[in-house]
Amino acid sequence: MRVPSVGRPGPLAVVASNAVAPVGVLAFGWSTTVLLGVFVLELAAVLFWAAVKVPFAVKRPNNLIDDQRLLGALQAKRGGIDLPGPVPPVYLRNLPTLVALVALLAPIELGAAFLLFALADPTITTETTGQLLLGGVGVFAARGVETATDYFRDGGYRDHSPRSVVLAPFKYVFGVGTLLFVVGPSGVDSGAVLALIVAGKLAYDLRTIQVERDPDRRGVFYRLYGSKETEIEPEPIVEPDGEPVVRARPARSITVADALYRGVGYTLTSTVVFCYAVAAFFAVFAPRLALVPVAVALAFGALRATTRYLRYGPLEYRGYDGALVAYDTLFGEPQDRIDGEDVKRVAVETDLVDRAFDTATVEFDRGDDTPPLQFTVPDPEDVEHDDTPDSLVAVHVDDPESLADAVGAGWLYERDVDRPTAGD
Repeated sequence: MRVPSVGRPGPLAVVASNAVAPVGVLAFGWSTTVLLGVFVLELAAVLFWAAVKVPFAVKRPNNLIDDQRLLGALQAKRGGIDLPGPVPPVYLRNLPTLVALVALLAPIELGAAFLLFALADPTITTETTGQLLLGGVGVFAARGVETATDYFRDGGYRDHSPRSVVLAPFKYVFGVGTLLFVVGPSGVDSGAVLALIVAGKLAYDLRTIQVERDPDRRGVFYRLYGSKETEIEPEPIVEPDGEPVVRARPARSITVADALYRGVGYTLTSTVVFCYAVAAFFAVFAPRLALVPVAVALAFGALRATTRYLRYGPLEYRGYDGALVAYDTLFGEPQDRIDGEDVKRVAVETDLVDRAFDTATVEFDRGDDTPPLQFTVPDPEDVEHDDTPDSLVAVHVDDPESLADAVGAGWLYERDVDRPTAGD
């Protein structure tokens, strides 16, 4: 097993974080309680620095982008927000993963780690508290150095998606959690146990570094979950030269109404509707408490409305001779392009907002086949890195036929769209 070279401060920082434990044991006489506690604090540090990394990850997750989920609409967004100074851009599409990490994964993982730590029946004194704080600061700083050097300075953010960033704390929980589960409940405070924990933790981290840096090695986690090599590097959307022959952009009033409609609809068609049932119950027995579940429902509805607006509100649909581009005027970035030869089907739908404003939503379907279901992630060279969506959807446009004609799919529009007659 190769130890990272001196020229790589990131891996050395990870190894240094492991040195905190044995140095504490040998130099300061730390007990098993302190040792296990430092490992729990290191998990907290790994989760913290993962949350710092997520917004800057350039690649896109190699999984389904679903517009129907609460935050899924944001995963389809292209383009970043430039920040001043040497800091790389942040990407709105990474927000769903960041929220899941901070609000769900981190509390669950930390809760499980503290539970296993408690099974060791630790004796917390003033002395052990000081030792825990010292060890915690050491591992936090070491992981911070790894983040600053490997991820930001050396451009590691270009190789990761937010999902592959979250893999690091997930693996840490499994590896270190196994040590805590095996050793923690025994409460044995002996040199042999301490040596076993320290050696196991060091071997785990070195193995992780080796697998990450050797393209020919893929561990179990990488086959089941994927890695940075299996994530998708977004290809920029190229606009045709010249001015578009057709432009279509829904009015602000329409996009706002659409966002509100989707927000309210989400609260009525998802599990959030349970909040209304709770509110109705409280309205009978404790009217003031009924405001709490209503406020929760409104918060979810507002979040869904915001993500819907950010996804479709700023879009302008630009029809060229044989191509259609969805252009985000907020980010100044094309979001999707479809050429006439790629259109296999055209469908027009009208929801409540369309009927109210006399508009229509038109879908230009590429007709791509759904990829087969598989239980493990393929090797990096076998991954399909094309992140083109199945269709381009132009929402709430007042003349969908003109867009179809511009892209060269007018005949498909005539074939596929059942337009109502004047007498209907």
